[in-house]
Amino acid sequence: MWDFIDLVNKQSSVYMDCLNGFEGNTVRIKRQVARVAFPARKKLRKDHEVIVWDSIEYPSLPDIIHNSIRKSSAYVDDNAEAGFNEQQICWAIIIFIFAYWDEKVRPAIAKVREVEPNDIKIDALGDLRILRNAVVHAKGTITASEHAKLKKMLELVKPDEKLVLSHDQMHKIFVLVKNSIG
Repeated sequence: MWDFIDLVNKQSSVYMDCLNGFEGNTVRIKRQVARVAFPARKKLRKDHEVIVWDSIEYPSLPDIIHNSIRKSSAYVDDNAEAGFNEQQICWAIIIFIFAYWDEKVRPAIAKVREVEPNDIKIDALGDLRILRNAVVHAKGTITASEHAKLKKMLELVKPDEKLVLSHDQMHKIFVLVKNSIG
């Protein structure tokens, strides 16, 4: 069980590190956009948007493999608080924590108790299963019938709406999972 708590704590750290990276990216790109959009001697045509060439290499090198090319506004939106990137990492962590629970921890507990793994039920992990299923099978939307089954995470999501978690809600998920194991 302590290994599972450590895994959840590590996922919390991964989440926070990602948020810091997203914020850093956003600040860096906003500065670059301001410099390009308002150069000292050039003027961009009206309604011409700055484009971001996203790569880990320096863009002027000939052997570049670009990761993405997109409008700066899309880049900033994706990296904004509760933006696409944050939601993707939230969804990935939910899926990963539940998979680890379901495939490693739950069978180990069942073996010790000499029961079937599905006989091991913990409300917060059951809720995590519902969130995971919504992400994997319903593009992140929790149906009203699935929402009604939530026991601990009911206030974190709305029925028939896309799962979009704030920082505080994600923190609440980490706390609920760890408390449930305790």
